[in-house]
Amino acid sequence: PSFFGSSTHSGSIDYRIPAQEIMGVTVNASYTYDPSAVSGSVTKGGVTASNAGSGEAFTLQLSHDSGIEIGGGIEEVNTNSGLTNAKGLDRATGYVKYAAGGLTIAYQEAFENAATSAAVDTGADREAEFMGVAYTMNDLTLSYAESELSTNAISDTAATTAEELTSIQAAYVMGAMTVSIALSETDNLGGTAGDKYEENTLAVSFA
Repeated sequence: PSFFGSSTHSGSIDYRIPAQEIMGVTVNASYTYDPSAVSGSVTKGGVTASNAGSGEAFTLQLSHDSGIEIGGGIEEVNTNSGLTNAKGLDRATGYVKYAAGGLTIAYQEAFENAATSAAVDTGADREAEFMGVAYTMNDLTLSYAESELSTNAISDTAATTAEELTSIQAAYVMGAMTVSIALSETDNLGGTAGDKYEENTLAVSFA
């Protein structure tokens, strides 16, 4: 459910500042501008659709020598639909991560205020929550992650059932070879109660 940044990633201009060191804190920031948000870049000789709208995004990341890292971002898409009461799309996200030795713990939230094309056409707002923990010991890495995506009610329409994702992963390095496995499961797939999707992965790679 990582929807943040999905509207300004194609055909965009991206600028990232050189990392700045301030009193033990490393600062990274970026600015992205997409003249044709959502629809992506046009083909050679093509013309952007009149109602595409432009988009921009800002991100900020702060990391400290103690292992604490925080960051966040804002993404905005301006509609050009020409309809009364039209409103653009807004997204925001924020996270915190802590690493000590071989242990890493992270938590993130994201929110989407959907675009509105007219007074009677209100988009569905979405919320997402993520958490993960990973531990590395010599050549072995183990991790667990879960996330939840919720779609809020739209006017008189009821909210969908929260979509829940979980994954357990492991990787072992033997010389130039890495063997990794992942067991993943999604409950309430697509917001439909009771629908489930499972996927098991085994991969071998060579450096």
